Amino acid sequence: MAAMMASRTLRVAFLGAGNVARGLLEYLGQRRLPVELHPVSVLRSSGVWRGEVSGGIDLDALGYRSGLDPLEGAELVIDALPSVYPDGEPATALLRDALGRGIDVLTVNKGPLVAAFSDLIRLAHDSGAQFHYCIDGVFPAVNTAIRDLRGASLLGMRAAANSTTNLMLSQMESGKSFDEALTHAVSLGIAEPDPNQDIDGIDSAAKMVIMVNAATGSNFHLDDVRIQGIREVDPQVAVRSGRKWKLIGTYDGDSIWVGPRLYGKDDLFYGIRGTEKIVEFVTEEMGTITIMGGTSGRREMSAAIAREILNMYVL
Repeated sequence: MAAMMASRTLRVAFLGAGNVARGLLEYLGQRRLPVELHPVSVLRSSGVWRGEVSGGIDLDALGYRSGLDPLEGAELVIDALPSVYPDGEPATALLRDALGRGIDVLTVNKGPLVAAFSDLIRLAHDSGAQFHYCIDGVFPAVNTAIRDLRGASLLGMRAAANSTTNLMLSQMESGKSFDEALTHAVSLGIAEPDPNQDIDGIDSAAKMVIMVNAATGSNFHLDDVRIQGIREVDPQVAVRSGRKWKLIGTYDGDSIWVGPRLYGKDDLFYGIRGTEKIVEFVTEEMGTITIMGGTSGRREMSAAIAREILNMYVL
């Protein structure tokens, strides 16, 4: 396939200068896409850098200062700050500000989506800004909930959508200890910056809240979800019974809960391996729709963000 030449440049404000931002800049630097990003600001804990560069950028070599507006001059804000619950701050306020100014937003941060999903959607609608989100890497469950289930009544949903716990439980059932499995997941770069959000079920609950709200127009928050993580799971129970543990999010039409469940070979969820994910939507009009597979990691997340940028700006 012939390389695509850049046909549009975008002035971009990065919120966060961690692995997500670095991975995206590295990924885009290796490809010729029809959109080229020109960073004009970077926000990190030490302050804000302002300027404009094209091509390679060393995020650690920039001069960060306090008191600068991280959004000024940007056409697109990419929010890659760590997810903070329950209020999503400081990202929630920054995204509200950006959308209120008519600046397009792409977030990989689940915090603001859990805290203020409907408000952010309203702000984007009122200002005409684009608002996209990429909360689960290459796995397109939220896109399916928003686009492909439109007009359908969602009766229920279940999901094993956390790569870290999917991998950890598989490894624990193969003989690794809890700590060994967690260390391996962290080494692969698939765990949250705070891995407790994975193993305690917070990340799974956040994804369930976002997917259910997106599919139904509801207004669930994290404190509406009953949550149990995997710390107390005994892998030998699965081994002895020929079943497998999965950390499952469930929506029954009224409430959401997250917790470990055992599945036998007769259930589709049994076959999910390693970092794979699965989401099952049950609708009144369209029947049951299941999405499964995918993989997780820094490169995969970068590819998913690039996909959303192309969806936003390339017809």
